[in-house]
Amino acid sequence: MGLRSQLLVVSLCTLLLPWAGCQYVQEMEGVLRENQSHAMIGQTALLARMLNQTVDLPEPVKGNLFYTPVRYQPVEMDGYDDDWQGHSADTLENAAASMDLRLQKGLHGNDLYLFLQLHDTRLIYHHPGQSFRRSDHIRVRTGSGKNELQWLFFTSGPGQLQVYEKRTGYKRLRARPEIDAWWQETGTGYQLEIRIPRKLIRTHLDIQVYDRDPYEKKTRLALSTRRGGDASVWVKPLGDLLPALQPWRTHDTDITLVDPRGWPLAPQKNWLNDDSPLDSNVTLDQGLIDKTISRFYRFLVEHLTPRSSHSLWPLPTQALSRLQQRIPLEKLDTASSRNASADWFRWPNTDRAALLVVQPVRQEGELKGYLLYTQTGEALVSMTNNALRRVTHRALLVMAIVVAVLILYASFLSWRIRQLKTRAEAAITSDGKVNQFIPSKQEDEIGDLSRSYHNLLQRVRNYTSYLETLGGKLAHELRTPLAIVKSSLELAQTSPGNNAEYLQRAQEGSERLRLILSAMSEASRVEQTIQQSDFQTFDLRSLVRDMAQAYGDTYTSHRFQSELPDVPAWVRGSPELIVQMLDKLADNARDFAPPDSTIEIAVNSFKNKWLLTVSNIGPTLPPNLEGQLFDSLVSQRDADHKGQSPHLGLGLYIVRLIAAAHEGQVEAHNRAQGDGVVFTVTLPAASAERN
Repeated sequence: MGLRSQLLVVSLCTLLLPWAGCQYVQEMEGVLRENQSHAMIGQTALLARMLNQTVDLPEPVKGNLFYTPVRYQPVEMDGYDDDWQGHSADTLENAAASMDLRLQKGLHGNDLYLFLQLHDTRLIYHHPGQSFRRSDHIRVRTGSGKNELQWLFFTSGPGQLQVYEKRTGYKRLRARPEIDAWWQETGTGYQLEIRIPRKLIRTHLDIQVYDRDPYEKKTRLALSTRRGGDASVWVKPLGDLLPALQPWRTHDTDITLVDPRGWPLAPQKNWLNDDSPLDSNVTLDQGLIDKTISRFYRFLVEHLTPRSSHSLWPLPTQALSRLQQRIPLEKLDTASSRNASADWFRWPNTDRAALLVVQPVRQEGELKGYLLYTQTGEALVSMTNNALRRVTHRALLVMAIVVAVLILYASFLSWRIRQLKTRAEAAITSDGKVNQFIPSKQEDEIGDLSRSYHNLLQRVRNYTSYLETLGGKLAHELRTPLAIVKSSLELAQTSPGNNAEYLQRAQEGSERLRLILSAMSEASRVEQTIQQSDFQTFDLRSLVRDMAQAYGDTYTSHRFQSELPDVPAWVRGSPELIVQMLDKLADNARDFAPPDSTIEIAVNSFKNKWLLTVSNIGPTLPPNLEGQLFDSLVSQRDADHKGQSPHLGLGLYIVRLIAAAHEGQVEAHNRAQGDGVVFTVTLPAASAERN
């Protein structure tokens, strides 16, 4: 995988930015929900106090009640159920009489509408001239006690019928033409549709169904909305509540007032003719692209982050103010609390949340009902969608910039590496020649690598140059002793007299050839020893002290003086190789130091390193050997120097090899007084605990 591909993969880590944005937005949404809950508890409490002062709320109903919801349109009176489709219904059953009653009701304007569907397989119509009691009929009772009224509904056949009123204590029936009623027969019974002006209805309302038995010739009460003999209190939404609650009903919020048993007391707005119904999923006037982006962001929040732990919505999913049935308060633990409560619930079949606030409404300490405020969460979703959109846009922009910068940077690095590769390959020709390599001047890792290549190639170039000149140097070193041996033997053969002098010269030339071969073998052995040596930690101070004393005892023509530190000088390496290196330096110093002079050997500390120095008085370094002093076969002395054996220049070369094997270096300088030379070997310091 190339460098650009690797950096591209690494840049994908920036995808964590949108994920982190989703986490942030989800936490922000949680904080907003909690704040919204506290805020709505306070606002509904203010609204409850306002209702106590402006609206006369009904007394709580402890017994039977006759609840009537509000309709949005009038009913066309015809006895059919076309106008009652979708409206809630109450069902009463009488297993003994094999009858059941399905009752639907509603208020519109100043009228109460009732629609009754009865299952009666033995329908008995009224016979003119006979009492209505000998036929199947229905009684609607209003009021209670002495103020009770009864409206009688019976007919001789399907169609519109005349309604009569029967008062307590009066036997005569009174026609009530203002009450409209229609009777229609069905295959299983009959239907009755009734319209009663609200001004005629009193505080209580009941419906009773009487069934005529043709066999026993008796008419008995079959069904009744009254239970246990108690009158049913007529409960209905209060028109005065609509102006107070209407501002709270928007496209994503709803509020209603229910009695302590859960029946809505607040009339609802005519949502059938409303352009923005409460259950609309559209929260903003957005275009198709904006809707798609918003849904995508909701997908990120709801599916790429941990799911909500809210409980399932406990109430009907329809807007509470539109319910035409009792709200099941028993599903709310908060309904039994004396204080207001608010909680977020999970909407069914989705992961969206909805707020439900339950605010008790009391007058003079008596519970009159509950304010139920709901918010679908679309407002918060819109806010978090906008926040997430900004976060995601910025994250994607940053990610695009980061990826582009990384790709450009990777391309730049690839170009530099390719340039380095091309120049490195061009530095060495096919025949092994090393050309000039120009290092980079950049102060970074690639620049360091380029300079390392330069140093490496320079060493290879120097070594190659050394190998190229090695043959010439060896030829030069071997030519002189061979010439001496040859000329001496020729003279010995041609001279008839004493040839001892010529034989002596031939012997010296042969000895010099032996020394050359021995020195070359020694250098080769040192290189092999370096590769096979086991390094250890030892005290350089003790080793130098012992060697200086041995040199003084062995070489009496010179004085050896050592200068050592007060603490051990721990280094890591091979003591045998260090002794061999010190021997070469001591031999070199003895060769140039005058007899009876002092050769100084010292060990000093410098920047976590140990400096081993050998100093002697005598000739200074020749200028023409600068930079070549530690190369092999380099020497600047006569063959008969001080009567000693000829020198090949391999001693200092061995010193350099041993120093490099110990990660050190060796240097040679003239003494500060200008009367001799100082050789300095720098070795890294080691810890005494290291073995």
